Amino acid sequence: MVKRDDVFRLLLEAGDFISGEALSDKLGVSRAAVWKHVKGLQNEGYTIEAVRNRGYRLLPNGVRQEEVLPYLQTEWLGREYKYLAEVDSTNIAAKSWAEQGAVNGAVVVADLQTQGRGRLGRAWSSPSGTGLWLSLVLRPRLEPERAPQISLTTAVATCAALQALGYQAGIKWPNDIYIDGRKICGMLTEMHGSMESVEWVVVGIGINCLNKDLPPEIQDVATSLALAEPDRPVIRAQVAAELLNHLEKYYTILYEQGFAEIRRVWLANNITLGRRVKISTLNETFFGEALDMKEDGSLLVKREDGGEFTLVTGDVFFA
Repeated sequence: MVKRDDVFRLLLEAGDFISGEALSDKLGVSRAAVWKHVKGLQNEGYTIEAVRNRGYRLLPNGVRQEEVLPYLQTEWLGREYKYLAEVDSTNIAAKSWAEQGAVNGAVVVADLQTQGRGRLGRAWSSPSGTGLWLSLVLRPRLEPERAPQISLTTAVATCAALQALGYQAGIKWPNDIYIDGRKICGMLTEMHGSMESVEWVVVGIGINCLNKDLPPEIQDVATSLALAEPDRPVIRAQVAAELLNHLEKYYTILYEQGFAEIRRVWLANNITLGRRVKISTLNETFFGEALDMKEDGSLLVKREDGGEFTLVTGDVFFA
């Protein structure tokens, strides 16, 4: 049975116009069936030109594996790759895959999330054809108490990937990525294991890429790559590969060298320390100055009402 992926593959391989007749002959289906799959790809956010007497031409800017592979330089991260046109949440899909035995480094990538989530259960806008929505399955050789270091390592790697693409990115504690004072990327890390060992960690990452019409409630605090640098072309597959390349690099540093080097790079790229902040925890809200990220990844804050406070879990807002 011919699938949409088969039509996509032929359009991608053609590199130029290919006739509907040629597609139907190669796939052994009617031209009407080809058109149905072309429409489906267009609904996923792909730009496919249809010109009489010339056929179809794909202008790719998606996140299927075939598009990402030419940019990918990893050894183990992202080599097992599951693309979904639509999913409730890539983290939900990745956790299910992890339970079924997904290998270390497996990746779930979706074009559209209907229930995208951020930290503390917050919704994350994930419209079709606009962003990079992915989740990683990791099986790290770490003690459970070190698992939170993965989130900070992810932030360092994501920041480095965006910088490699030419964007002036920085990190707000613990792992939000900002450009020009606005959030462009959020992360959600979930772990399964015991007191003795980590079975798997799922790391969800959402990067706003082509979004130009952000929801009204976040327009003042969020941005996208297209908004941050309007004259710079955004190729989502390149963003995905650059992210995976840097994630593998920094996860390897964490596993082989420890957290000290990750902390050094985090400190060099942070936009949090030295600023007045509002801290919100389950028990209280107060103002202070962010002083340092401690060796365990927690945030040291000098309270305005006196004394120092070590933030392990909570929200940090610029005040």
